[in-house]
Amino acid sequence: MELTERLERAEGEMIWALTQSPPEVVDALGISGRRIGKGIVLVMSKDSIDYWSRASGFGFDRPIDSALVGEILEVARAAGSRVLNFHLAPEVLPADWADICAEYGIVAGGTWVKAVREAGPVAPVETDLRIGVIAPDEAAVWAANQIEVFGIPADQTDLLAAFAGAPGITAYGAWDGDKLVATGALVVSGEVGECVSGTTLPAYRGRGAQSAILARRAEDAFAAGCRWVTSETGKPGPGEHNSSLANMERVGFKVAYDRPIYRWKV
Repeated sequence: MELTERLERAEGEMIWALTQSPPEVVDALGISGRRIGKGIVLVMSKDSIDYWSRASGFGFDRPIDSALVGEILEVARAAGSRVLNFHLAPEVLPADWADICAEYGIVAGGTWVKAVREAGPVAPVETDLRIGVIAPDEAAVWAANQIEVFGIPADQTDLLAAFAGAPGITAYGAWDGDKLVATGALVVSGEVGECVSGTTLPAYRGRGAQSAILARRAEDAFAAGCRWVTSETGKPGPGEHNSSLANMERVGFKVAYDRPIYRWKV
């Protein structure tokens, strides 16, 4: 299996974990999912920010063509989704992708970068904050930090809290005394550790929280047998600074590729 496929499938499995949320969360947010070959379609029909519904991991076991895109969109429509975001590695896009997009009304959105780090010694990151794994009774506070920093609707708090305790997922934090001020999560999928959910409360930035949490996740992933760790963030524009990307690079991540996000809307 090529590295790109490993990275994309790990990200897909991370998103698929949302389908295993508690029944009350699934019902409240309209969560459903379907696997098509090795790809996944995740629908969150009641997501007011239209972020979570996506198609991910396609193009490796079956070429992407009009028929496959039609099948994916039929799943989304049947589940009541008004939006579907296509997260597809650039190398799997067919030569006629622009024609397929025009056929289904799919448009290009923002661009993410996929960053990766190979297993190896991780240099310590200095911080005056305490870094560790959150306890089960801290999941709600861990989720609330992300709600605040990302501007996610409060009705998704239970979704994020459940994610923190899902199988295969380890949630991390940084504390200033007894106050949880930064978050992160590690999702292990085969030989890849997916690093997500990185936030720091504004008043506590600049103290090394995210770099330290990222370094801890990389260490734990490699100790668990992962050969790579990976993460995603928005691609900065010319002259712009992306602190998330800078933190990744500080811990030894390198950009593997840019990945435009394509969106279908009803």
